[in-house]
Amino acid sequence: MEPVTEWIRHRFPLAENVSPDMVEQWMKENRERLLLLDVRSPAEYQVSHLQGAIRVDPETTNMGELVKTLGLEGGGADPAVVCYCTVGFHASQLAQKLRNVPGGNTRETLHSSTSIYNLEGGLLKWANDRKALVDSGLQPTRLVHPSTELWAQLLRAEFEAPGDVAQ
Repeated sequence: MEPVTEWIRHRFPLAENVSPDMVEQWMKENRERLLLLDVRSPAEYQVSHLQGAIRVDPETTNMGELVKTLGLEGGGADPAVVCYCTVGFHASQLAQKLRNVPGGNTRETLHSSTSIYNLEGGLLKWANDRKALVDSGLQPTRLVHPSTELWAQLLRAEFEAPGDVAQ
């Protein structure tokens, strides 16, 4: 998995990474200041996601509208935003776009003290590290939809959701 995460770090240098262990700690200690954004397809999200995560379409381009929808506009609280996807590509892309939204006090700008991160290694690393996931019914699960055959190779076989991974 390290070559993939290194490539993603290089591809998205403005996306700050955070480890699964740190996110797990934040979820336990400071959940009210944490906003989890799942940047995957509805089918992937339905199989599993981090509890409390909000799904964001990977093709989202209107960052001003997204900031407004998520309640991140200027003048509010300063949550830590953690974006994640299967391995980190789409999440890093979104994190970098969000970091480029200007700070200020208009309704479509990001609060200047908001911290934005990419979950390093994405949901595959999270699952491989045996961290908590829930399914669409909010029931605990260990299964992950790996998105592609390539990413499935990075996931322990015991965690791969049954069915076609190609989309």
